[in-house]
Amino acid sequence: YGVGFWKPGSGIIHQIILENYAFPGLLMIGTDSHTPNGGGLGGLCIGVGGADAVDVMADIPWELKCPKVIGVKLTGELSGWTSPKDIILKVAGILTVKGGTGAIVEYTGPGVDSISCTGMATICNMGAEIGATTSVFPFSSRMKDYLVATNRKDIAELAEKNASMLTPDEDAPYDRVVEINLSELEPHINGPFTPDLAHPVNKIGDAAREKGWPLEVKAGLIGSCT
Repeated sequence: YGVGFWKPGSGIIHQIILENYAFPGLLMIGTDSHTPNGGGLGGLCIGVGGADAVDVMADIPWELKCPKVIGVKLTGELSGWTSPKDIILKVAGILTVKGGTGAIVEYTGPGVDSISCTGMATICNMGAEIGATTSVFPFSSRMKDYLVATNRKDIAELAEKNASMLTPDEDAPYDRVVEINLSELEPHINGPFTPDLAHPVNKIGDAAREKGWPLEVKAGLIGSCT
């Protein structure tokens, strides 16, 4: 039936998707909130409820209200302690937890090239925190390197030949555009209470004192489950 089984020890589902199934130009429907992780490889990977997935498995067309498209233009480049996680925390702060509802988030701009493929996957994986249908990055050399490293050189070469179909047109229209200069982006600490509340590391102390939050840090969680 074309069913693949992954034994214990194979790794978390995000990485199974990224290392084995995702590729540039793919449309994937998955029953998991982490399916959008595949956007880090240029796939349009959408997490759905079980009933929608059953339709797809039964070869019935999958229906979706036409989403808006939010463009996130990235300029500059990541440096120092700033990580891809800080990008999605910045986006969440701008759009809020409801700002991506009914929309696909498309990342563009020269700053994309400074982000690793797994970094792009982390950003897309957290798009669910802003309610986005899914998130996607354009094909880049970083994706090519990752495909080659995961024994998919033929797919990398095919994607490279068709790069114009896997990157946005220069005059592509967006329903909203957000611009982030990665060179100015600082490391953030997220929360408390909600994913769209993050503070630059050098401002969290003042914010905590002002709002009466505990000042002693007893535990920290680094990054998303990717």
